[in-house]
Amino acid sequence: MSLAQRIKEMPPAYFSMVMATGIIGIGFSLHGWPLLAKVFLFFNLAIFCTLIVANLYRLVRFYADIKADFHSYERGPGFLTIIAACCIVGNQFVLAGFNSVIAIAFLVFAGIVWLFLAYGLFFSLTVAHHKKSLKDGINGGWLLFVVTLQAISGLTTLIAGGDENLIFISLCFFSLGALFYLYIMSLIIYRMSFFELHAAELGAPYWINMGATAITVLAGCMLMHVAGTLPIIAAIIPFLKGIVVLFWAAGTWWIPLLLLLGIWKHVIKKVKVPITAKGYDPSFWSFVFPIGMYSVSTFRLNEVLHISFLPVVSTCFCLFAVIAWCVVMIGFWAKLFTRPNSDRAKTNDN
Repeated sequence: MSLAQRIKEMPPAYFSMVMATGIIGIGFSLHGWPLLAKVFLFFNLAIFCTLIVANLYRLVRFYADIKADFHSYERGPGFLTIIAACCIVGNQFVLAGFNSVIAIAFLVFAGIVWLFLAYGLFFSLTVAHHKKSLKDGINGGWLLFVVTLQAISGLTTLIAGGDENLIFISLCFFSLGALFYLYIMSLIIYRMSFFELHAAELGAPYWINMGATAITVLAGCMLMHVAGTLPIIAAIIPFLKGIVVLFWAAGTWWIPLLLLLGIWKHVIKKVKVPITAKGYDPSFWSFVFPIGMYSVSTFRLNEVLHISFLPVVSTCFCLFAVIAWCVVMIGFWAKLFTRPNSDRAKTNDN
């Protein structure tokens, strides 16, 4: 398969690779490994730039495919990963000790793209003539609407300093994210509970059920960090604490269920676990990111609540995320440099 063909078929959600790599780097920053944090920052920046170039090429060369993806219930929300990826990279720059100007540039770009995609996707699906049923249309990827809102909120708070206007904007994005989680998760739970769910459909994106709660906790904790200097936040601290505990508990509840569903899929229904280059799928990054985000959000939660066991939880999930990232990254490189059997057969025939 040629490089052009791979770009043509590239899913819009590929920026989840940047999200997963970035959250590992953020975890290293918070847990006191600055050298590794910087290594992951520059590596992630290279991935980000490569994906930007690939997507620009796809937009110019394969516009029809981009348009079809944009109007797709399954693939359309994947475009939102570029927004979250920008915010994650921006966080990496700030936490690694670099000038916040670069982070501001990433935030501005993310905000512009968010205005286009968030409203564009909802408008496109609203006016569509042939709409899918809830059973066929909804999946965990829709929670990327929540992830993008909270990613923008978190980075805005991080670079706002004492600017009350920016903090208020961040608070609004945080509130919208929490509200949209309740909207979308209600539909996802309804779909999971009252419609048949085949084992093959239960993929890595369903881990965003937990990841969306984790990034909501992170955004809320970031707002509480500035309460000492901003009266607007200090006045609602009890509300924010209640919200972040609620979402952290919800995310924690999801973890055992998602593991049980994974056992059901691979052990009971005997869906093979992909362990070769051929089995690599970009959606696997949607599994890595929530684990890393849960670790980071738990670390931040402990900073505001001071619960003795939370640091242990954060460290353990940071380790799990690193292991998962390494496994998926190995699969990515193996897939990248492995030719399909059909290509090999043609070479042998010649």
